[in-house]
Amino acid sequence: MADLWEGRKRQDERGAALLAVLLLVAVMAIVAAMMLDRLGLATGLAANAEAQGAAQRALAEGEARVLAGLADGSVASGEGQWAVPRGAIVWRVGPGGNCFNVNALVLAQPDGSLRARPAGLMEARTLMVSLGIGAGQAGALADAMADWIDSDSQSLPQGAEDSVYLASAHPYRTAGRPLVDVGELRAVRGMTPALQARLAPWLCALPEVGTSPVALASLRAGQGRLLAMFAPEVLPLARAERMIGQPIGQGGTGPEGLPGFAPDEVVTQDRWLRARIEARIDGRVLGEDVLIDGGQDRPKIVARAWGEAADR
Repeated sequence: MADLWEGRKRQDERGAALLAVLLLVAVMAIVAAMMLDRLGLATGLAANAEAQGAAQRALAEGEARVLAGLADGSVASGEGQWAVPRGAIVWRVGPGGNCFNVNALVLAQPDGSLRARPAGLMEARTLMVSLGIGAGQAGALADAMADWIDSDSQSLPQGAEDSVYLASAHPYRTAGRPLVDVGELRAVRGMTPALQARLAPWLCALPEVGTSPVALASLRAGQGRLLAMFAPEVLPLARAERMIGQPIGQGGTGPEGLPGFAPDEVVTQDRWLRARIEARIDGRVLGEDVLIDGGQDRPKIVARAWGEAADR
């Protein structure tokens, strides 16, 4: 009987030992799987970081090559690409100033303050009316946009200053400075998503106040309202459209032949350019939109934006 008991005891011990070994193997397998997963994740993160760094370097190279090409004439309005190790740099350059500069709604004063610019208000109203926005709504929106940018606290007749926005359910203040992106206008009283979508293709925020020059040479069919907004009494929209594409100078269309226009309202050549630059490295795409001042001895980038325009 004792021998039988001892035999069963040894079998139980061996069974327990086997179970312990199996449990240990299972735990080791789980740990190994977790380590392999972490190793794969770390390897992937390292690869992504390295590719991101390569794309950023390629993007910086693209900026430099676009600027150099604009300076020596090898890059002009249009598109192209350059091959680089592991991918390519793709670029597209076009006019950047054929739009209404919302910062033209204000004028800088000698003391540095910003005041509403009557001519800019008229231009904005005229442009909006030409886009099918009612005259009353256009006037109120133009006043509110100017009040959003100017640095005083006195509202225009149909505008809105801090006191209006601070009384809302979610209080906030006006910008009180030139805008960097037209997306900021979403916060202006009277601006709706539908109005924003209608106006967005025609508005821009250039890094200067008091002027919104339009370049005749690069206007496209359908952009006549950008000319007509300056002097609607003497230049109806239909006539402005007919002027697009006509020869400039030497008896043709030119700023000097447009009655009612200030010299800085209509120019011959573009000063502002916009470029889309993308670095396509190892199947990844890193892109940016840049605003270029081409009126300098050497073109220079004055603003950068990342992401899709609709998200900004």
